[in-house]
Amino acid sequence: MKRSETVKFPNSIQLFKFCQKVMMHQRGNKKVNDQEIGNILEFNPSDCSHWKRGEKSVRSVFALAKLSETLNVEASLIHDLASGAAGLDEAFFEYLESNSITATITKARDVGEDAMVAARQRVETFVAQLHSQSQFTTAPLYLPEVIRFFSFVQMQPIEMIDRLSRVLRTKPGHYVINYRKGDLKAQTRMSVLKDLARIIFEAERTRFPELGAVNEKLAAYEQLIFVSTLLAPRTMLLDEMARLDSRRNVVSELSALFWIPKSLLTFQLQQVIRQAPATSTLGQTNARSMELAS
Repeated sequence: MKRSETVKFPNSIQLFKFCQKVMMHQRGNKKVNDQEIGNILEFNPSDCSHWKRGEKSVRSVFALAKLSETLNVEASLIHDLASGAAGLDEAFFEYLESNSITATITKARDVGEDAMVAARQRVETFVAQLHSQSQFTTAPLYLPEVIRFFSFVQMQPIEMIDRLSRVLRTKPGHYVINYRKGDLKAQTRMSVLKDLARIIFEAERTRFPELGAVNEKLAAYEQLIFVSTLLAPRTMLLDEMARLDSRRNVVSELSALFWIPKSLLTFQLQQVIRQAPATSTLGQTNARSMELAS
């Protein structure tokens, strides 16, 4: 029997697979051959094969910067993969969510800033009531503390491979959110709450007249505000930002504290900083921290 060999650079394998998935996604799920990925770093077929099998380390600053630039992916995400701070599923989720958030904001801007502000205020007021009912005072927020206030929704862990969570309607007006069994990662938590947001803001919106009438161009934006504010409320985020050493990676520190994906934390930080007074010392300090973190 052939003895299995220990992979020398397992993080390099994850990085290779991530590049492959991103390129396939950008091409509409069309096949990408190995050498196309290797060509980004000007690898010959042998070097490319070694990278794919984890026999070659890809961690140089220049190589990672080249991958980030060519694939149009945030540099921090590439670095997290190369260092082992993020796995393949986690990193690809962050990539998709970052793109989704950008698209959501772009679409919402079609209705104008005033409409966006009004929508955000409605959703933040709705979420504040949930925080008050669940007595949420210390991060992170635990999902059962919120889900229990929606008697028509249940959570259930199951074996899943293709996605992190999904919604099933068991009968009219009643739903089950199935989520991937195992360690409840930040990405899974966000996925579950995105499903809950779809139920509240789309399928069962009439239960909550305080949310107002649906606006198709603002629907995704409302759900984004719901998830981000629920997991990282503005006041609590400001308090934690004030305590942080600005020399540290603000995004990494806060995403771990609130147990949320970095893409969502980045969005919420940007919202908080934009709403802070321009002359605020806290706003200036953390705007600088955001630049350093990115």
